[in-house]
Amino acid sequence: MNIKQSRLGTYRRLTLEVAVADRRIGGRNPVLVQSMTTTLTKDIDATVAQTVRLARAGCELVRITTPTQADAACLEEIARKVRAQGVTVPLCADIHFQPAAAFEAVKWVEKVRVNPGNFADAKTAYGFQKDFDDASYERGLQKISDKFRPLVRMARERGAALRIGSNHGSLSDRILSRWGDTPEGMVVSALEYLAVCEDEGFDQVVFSMKSSNPKVVLQCYRILVDRLASGGHKPYPIHLGVTEAGEGRDGRLKSAVGIGSLLLDGIGDTIRVSLTEDPVLEIPVARNLVDACARPFEGDLRDFAGGSLPFSGVEEPSDPFTYQRRQTHPLRINETEAGASHPVRVGAASLASSSGKDRPVEWTDAGGSGFPLVRFDIAGASVPDGVADSVRAGVPVELHFVDAKALEAVGSLPASNLYLVSAAPSLGPWGVRALCARLEKAGFRAPLVLRWNLDGTEPDLLRMSATIGGLLCDGYGDLVRIAGPDGDAVDLSYDLLQASGARRSKTEFISCPSCGRTLFDLVTTSARIREKTGHLKDVSIAIMGCIVNGPGEMADADFGYVGGTPGTVNLYVRRDCVRRGVPEADAPDALVALLKEHGRWVDPA
Repeated sequence: MNIKQSRLGTYRRLTLEVAVADRRIGGRNPVLVQSMTTTLTKDIDATVAQTVRLARAGCELVRITTPTQADAACLEEIARKVRAQGVTVPLCADIHFQPAAAFEAVKWVEKVRVNPGNFADAKTAYGFQKDFDDASYERGLQKISDKFRPLVRMARERGAALRIGSNHGSLSDRILSRWGDTPEGMVVSALEYLAVCEDEGFDQVVFSMKSSNPKVVLQCYRILVDRLASGGHKPYPIHLGVTEAGEGRDGRLKSAVGIGSLLLDGIGDTIRVSLTEDPVLEIPVARNLVDACARPFEGDLRDFAGGSLPFSGVEEPSDPFTYQRRQTHPLRINETEAGASHPVRVGAASLASSSGKDRPVEWTDAGGSGFPLVRFDIAGASVPDGVADSVRAGVPVELHFVDAKALEAVGSLPASNLYLVSAAPSLGPWGVRALCARLEKAGFRAPLVLRWNLDGTEPDLLRMSATIGGLLCDGYGDLVRIAGPDGDAVDLSYDLLQASGARRSKTEFISCPSCGRTLFDLVTTSARIREKTGHLKDVSIAIMGCIVNGPGEMADADFGYVGGTPGTVNLYVRRDCVRRGVPEADAPDALVALLKEHGRWVDPA
């Protein structure tokens, strides 16, 4: 079943199984939860201790950074000491730039991750795109075969698995020259490595397509899954993750949006939630996310063998491979304009502002289903017959909810009212998509309210973020209304809009989770930078521990704070490095000076 067909139904993508020691990824196995150590790999005892802590916290696979062949050689003793403590968790080596490190690592661990952006191809300064003619492009493909084929053969001989993991921002110059830094380029890069595996008859392969931007994450994985199916490839399992998600609630929301929305659509066989925190804290979040997305929705028709299409006869108005906001007519609710091209609004039961953010839209649910009488502007919008004439005559028009479950009633709505469609997504995201498809078919461009009543638990928070956040990433939703046990969650609503890329209302921090390549204490450094810059409203700042993926992964950020060498930091404006070798002690103040220099600084209130 292809992606477009499945999005109005629900299914679990059935993949082949990949064996990683005594664990299995894919098939009908539960989604496997993994994490990564943050210690220096050469500090063997610290790496062993953290690996054991992760395993005992419920981590089912531990990845260890392996930047050099010397680091890879340490994996022998690390594995021996971990096993000596009775811990059988599989180990994965994380490789960048150094094929020799991969050849050493595969001797000692059960899985090896390679980045197709830097394993064989050259990677120069970010943004450098040399022109590659057909001959030089083909030479690049031959280089992949020459360098990667020996690793595939070694993995097959040892019974190890391989993860082909593309990262947004770390594509090779050759791929950038043809595809740019795009989801399509990430998929093409990964499939070039798969071609070598398939030529060798090796299928113990897991794919990942990671970015710090959930919209990019969704597009990459959907394109990959679609390309595997249309290209006649085996249904390889998928590793899901959002890189540089950050910390605290923001990190959890962004992870839930990027990972959870794919899990809800049946894509994903293993996940890692990347938080700028102790990696042990990632495990309960990941488990809660998996469990939350596996829980049935009201009227859930999921067929985990594949194939259920409960909403046939309509075509989804959204393209799952590109972002485009759903077209709706504009309206005004109590002096606030919504719908059409207006920003996604936040609904609240009162006009009490929150944390200096935009004034929320006020409405009351009269009888649980209605809106107060209001006046609004139409300005030539396409609306049901009779409504525009009423507005021009100055007659108040009553707004009504049409709940997502009332799909069959859409075609018989009275033309005397203007509708704001209410979607409490009890049928899951597929039910909301189906509702919008029915509205589209009936000629209604009604703005959409996404509603959720939280129960106060983290699993429900993650479930809500996956459902509503995923819909926002696909362009569905003109207003968001979240409520909880303690009343309206206005701050949470704005935070979810930011995590979904729908609008920005505060400083956005893109921070990596740390690993053995990190050149400073990320948790402490992130806290220092947040303290100095957290009051800024419309700035994004990337805090990256090293230069392996840093300059690329922070491509969406306005400013970057990246580890350069031990004890120094490089500062970026967008993708350009503008300060090199800044002493670590001085770097936060240098970042503030850079913000001032570019007119992005305001003094704290």
